[in-house]
Amino acid sequence: MSNNNKTEDFFGEDSNFNSDKIRIEVPAQREPVYHERIPSAYDPMGEIYVRGRAMRTMSSGTMPWWVLIAGWILFGGLFLLVVSISISSISLAIIPSLIIAVIPISIVFRGTLAKLSAKKRKRK
Repeated sequence: MSNNNKTEDFFGEDSNFNSDKIRIEVPAQREPVYHERIPSAYDPMGEIYVRGRAMRTMSSGTMPWWVLIAGWILFGGLFLLVVSISISSISLAIIPSLIIAVIPISIVFRGTLAKLSAKKRKRK
């Protein structure tokens, strides 16, 4: 059996190391970082998930201003087109398409309110 376990072998004979003075710190176990796996947008369920995530991001107000303005132009233009068609045709059959066109407008409106309220919070 080897005598390599003695402290004199490592630190010299004039060292005053006691086993009482030696402290070993063990780092805490780190939790693994959760990376959300985004499914592929090429399969049908992945496309639904990616669209939902984009709409959630838009309604949360965390997107850049140019995305918000582009959303107003795109979805607002679609809504105005459907409203103009419904006014010109005066038909009740166009009401479901109006309801469908209101959904993206409400998402962009929520995003605009969230973006503006975030700016007000930053100013205070």
